[in-house]
Amino acid sequence: MELRFGDDRRPFATAIALTRVVLGLAAVAAPGPAGRAWIGPGASGRDRAVILRALGGRDVALGVGALLALRAGREARRWLLMGAISDLVDTAASAAGFGALPERRRWLVLAASGGAACAGAFLGSTLREDP
Repeated sequence: MELRFGDDRRPFATAIALTRVVLGLAAVAAPGPAGRAWIGPGASGRDRAVILRALGGRDVALGVGALLALRAGREARRWLLMGAISDLVDTAASAAGFGALPERRRWLVLAASGGAACAGAFLGSTLREDP
């Protein structure tokens, strides 16, 4: 059985961008729970909330930028690729700290960030844009 995406990949790109915005807003609004889902109990604390909110803001900006570009029909590929790069960095950081991540979630964290990086890179390199 062959998996086919068809010519219109915009719904997939939109889903990735919306997910990025939602997860980013969650990190900005509730950095403790968002951070604990990623790195475990060590994410608690006001000092850690600063970086979690900053990362959340990054994701909101990348997601909103991609959504606006998708709506305009231009530059969406660039936004998706920039999001993929940020997801790749998240994956590398998670892999580097793999042993410190919660044992029951460490593979999920790698799969989610790595999968998002791959999906964003695929869509960013194959999405058709308006001339």
